[in-house]
Amino acid sequence: MSVYRLMLASLVAAFLASPVFADNATGGEATETTQAVPVLKVNLNTATAKDLMKVKGLNASRARAIVVYRKKHGDFKSTQDLTNVKGFKKMKPDAFMQIANQVTVQ
Repeated sequence: MSVYRLMLASLVAAFLASPVFADNATGGEATETTQAVPVLKVNLNTATAKDLMKVKGLNASRARAIVVYRKKHGDFKSTQDLTNVKGFKKMKPDAFMQIANQVTVQ
């Protein structure tokens, strides 16, 4: 059984030594080829509760509260109008800005 362990250990060592797992395969600056992914914003005035739940930081109850507020008071004029929705008044500013950056009122 020790022969199998030795073979497995050598395979794992060779696999981990490959450039895919190396922190800095080029020896210089790390080269990352990341492409910018377009951020799609959710429209507060047309989105359903299910659409709003895709926004990071919004749970089901806040998404429903947005839809209920919109039906009762009409369309949002700006993202700052979210502060009038139940559950958003006591939210921390950084958490609110994270949500506000993911939504639009166009």
